[in-house]
Amino acid sequence: MDVVTAIHERMSIRGFKDTPVSRAIIEQLLDAAIKAPSASNQQPWNFVVVTGMVKEKLGEEILSAYKKRGEHYDPSIGNTIPKLYMERTKRLMKGLRPCLEKIGKKVVPFLEEGSCVFYGAPVLIIVTMDKTHPRSKLLDIGCAVENLNLAALEKGLGTCSIGLVLMFEKLIKEHLKISDTMNVVLGIALGYPDRELAVYTFRAPKEELGTMSQWMGFD
Repeated sequence: MDVVTAIHERMSIRGFKDTPVSRAIIEQLLDAAIKAPSASNQQPWNFVVVTGMVKEKLGEEILSAYKKRGEHYDPSIGNTIPKLYMERTKRLMKGLRPCLEKIGKKVVPFLEEGSCVFYGAPVLIIVTMDKTHPRSKLLDIGCAVENLNLAALEKGLGTCSIGLVLMFEKLIKEHLKISDTMNVVLGIALGYPDRELAVYTFRAPKEELGTMSQWMGFD
């Protein structure tokens, strides 16, 4: 699969088979990830790879903490995110709704509770970064994560980046014995997609290039 095709075919997977992913394959994916560019070649990424009962227990604890919290994540609260971007999130949820109704699920619980247990993926990758790094280094990590995503697709695997788990960073760090010198910046669900699930038929809509680009100096 060529790179451009992979970019266009990649999608977030929110339903996985329980088929294990071998350590050898995961190492290949991470080897692709760490080939990403980084400012001053500082390579600020670190990966904690979790599977088996360790992952299951962590998911149970995060889900329990989420339910005790008793509130939903809502990025629109406080009007801190411009309406333009919130509308894109609303379109995502609107598109997911009919797919989830087929299996008797509602959008918010599916997304949030699913995030807590990594959508049933057999592998969870927690991405961390040293606290001393400036926020600009997250761009470098984003490059590494996309390398991982595309490498996974080439091997028939799927991924889903999960930010909601960051609400439970302290719990994650304690459970996985992650040093307090590190920040948890992302969770990635990894596994073989379950193509029989209704949610697999949905692709999040993307904006047209013309709505988010400006061109200067061209004839």
